Amino acid sequence: MSLALQDRLDAISLRTKVTAVTVLLLTVGLLVSGIGTMAMLRPALIGQLDSQVNAVAVELSRMLDDSSEPGTNSSTPSDYFYALYADDGTLLVRNWADKGLGLQPAIASTWSADDTQQLGGRIFVVDSIDTRTTFHAVATAVVFQDLSGERGSLVVAAPTSSLDRLLTTYLSIFLGFGIGVVIVGALLTRFLVTTTFAPLREVELTAAAIADGDFSQRLPGATPNTEVGRLNRALNIMLGRIDRAFAERNRALSQMQRFVGDASHELRTPLVSVRGYAELYRMGALPKKRDIEQAMDRIEKEAIRMGALVEDLLALARLDESRPLEVGEVDLTLVAHDAAMDARAFDPERTVSVVRNDGAPLSSPLVIQANDDKVRQVITNLMGNALRFTPEKSPLEIAIGVDKDSATISVVDHGEGIPAQIRDKIFERFWRADSSRTRETGGSGLGLAIVASIVNAHNGTINVTQTPGGGATFTVTLPVLHTPGN
Repeated sequence: MSLALQDRLDAISLRTKVTAVTVLLLTVGLLVSGIGTMAMLRPALIGQLDSQVNAVAVELSRMLDDSSEPGTNSSTPSDYFYALYADDGTLLVRNWADKGLGLQPAIASTWSADDTQQLGGRIFVVDSIDTRTTFHAVATAVVFQDLSGERGSLVVAAPTSSLDRLLTTYLSIFLGFGIGVVIVGALLTRFLVTTTFAPLREVELTAAAIADGDFSQRLPGATPNTEVGRLNRALNIMLGRIDRAFAERNRALSQMQRFVGDASHELRTPLVSVRGYAELYRMGALPKKRDIEQAMDRIEKEAIRMGALVEDLLALARLDESRPLEVGEVDLTLVAHDAAMDARAFDPERTVSVVRNDGAPLSSPLVIQANDDKVRQVITNLMGNALRFTPEKSPLEIAIGVDKDSATISVVDHGEGIPAQIRDKIFERFWRADSSRTRETGGSGLGLAIVASIVNAHNGTINVTQTPGGGATFTVTLPVLHTPGN
């Protein structure tokens, strides 16, 4: 098959192809059945005609044997032709002299007994005188009783014109019904194909809408046990996954853009300070040694803050990669006591206590399967926030406990608390309640984001609630490995 023909076939719609194939099959089927019927019907009719010719010959022979003249008996068919010959072959009588040439069999005017004997009673075919039709004939020996038992020959013939007319009529009727069946079949097939393929049109329109960027489109429901229904269900599942994937991608892209923008802002601020002090020094605007020392001190602090910010960014990037953590047994009791000691060292005038909220002794180990450094970073960040955002000398508590298969560690402060409307935002990257981005209290905005990422990497949860009497309580829940003493 040439490429051009293949291209033309590919350009034809599926409905047209199915309709054309159905019409072709109907046509071929009708042609085969018609040809087969004609092939079987004609021999059957010929056989019937031959039997009738033989029967008429027998009847005429009986009439001659009874001394009756052929044709005088009303039982003799009028559309059969006969000729009577003497034993020497002389024609005695025939009944087609007054017929037209098309109805006169071309039988010889002489017919001997030897001719009859050679045929042996077999049917033979002769044409009409004008050769426009044929006759089936039979020759038989007869005895003339009125001629004292003289013998002769009787030839009986019947035209096949009536048989041909019957076959022509049958063929006309068959062709008429066949054409009607093909037309009705084509229309019915077109209707059924159009109805059946209607859901595919919906698939096409939905696909076009999706191609334009509308990933919320879904295919309408169809009968689930049909091919189209199963296709719709599979496509809807695929579209749902694609929609979620694109939504997740857009969300991640939006977060990344915001993250990059905030990171650029956070890094630009200390760089501007460092550059400003460097330019002042280069321009000679810091003549005094004390001014130079103050400038160097500010440059060092900004560099330290910028380094801490970069470390936080790297920590978040590593957590985002979802690499498996190196885990081991971590005793939360020991971690809590260490965090309390660090807080007291940072702010000696503040009361920091460790309590058990599950009734177990304070010295009882509480072991979980986790990464020790990451868990300590979580508590350190939470304690750092509490120390930064609560009034001086405001007490802090670290509460640990176990509930079924989970261990909890809470950092409780008694400061101003966190308004309910922003509690879902505080774990976002670079989000700070201090809109002025005050460096003294605002931090980098990454501490709680790092906490949330670490907890999530441990398959844990973190939430914040209001402390009774005022303040905020951050509660981290992590899976427990085992709890000795419980």
